[in-house]
Amino acid sequence: MATSVVATLLKFQRAVASTAAITTLVLAAVSCRGVNESPQQPHAAAFAFNERIGWLHGPCLAISNPGLARGTAVTLVIAGEPQKVEQTRIQERTESATTCQALLEGRAKMNAKPGISFYALEPGSVAPTDMGVGLVSPPATPAVVNGLARVDLDQDGHSEVFSSCATTEGIKFAVWNDKAFQGESRWSGYYYLDYEMKPTCP
Repeated sequence: MATSVVATLLKFQRAVASTAAITTLVLAAVSCRGVNESPQQPHAAAFAFNERIGWLHGPCLAISNPGLARGTAVTLVIAGEPQKVEQTRIQERTESATTCQALLEGRAKMNAKPGISFYALEPGSVAPTDMGVGLVSPPATPAVVNGLARVDLDQDGHSEVFSSCATTEGIKFAVWNDKAFQGESRWSGYYYLDYEMKPTCP
């Protein structure tokens, strides 16, 4: 009887020891996995191109975003050779042709399309004749390299570049990856001028 009890106790102790060993191994494996297999971070940051990029003529920005608050920072890429980079802020939404040349009679019917909002920019931040692209609170300020502004807006390792060219009646603005007029544009906008011009777009 005593021998049977001792044998049973020995079996129980061995079972407990074995269970403890297995538990230790499982915990170690989970711990190692937690160190070596941490969740991967997203490669590219989200950037809403359509809502955070618009075109401008003078101190007026046209953009597909009705909710920009007064004081919102806007970085301007002014078209030209070389391109220029300026900083400004949103003042207010406007429907005034005095503030926005894009809303002059003859132009407004094409430029004031559904979904497009117009914003007055801080006075003195841009010349009345300047045209270009406006970036709402970009993650970095574009740098002008060899006459062209470049900035990685979505942090994917490729710089966005900016173009403008004439159609028969207006200006087409666009944002591209790495090189203008190659592949598909990341964003584009059209400014109708209501007079004939010599086309320069490829």
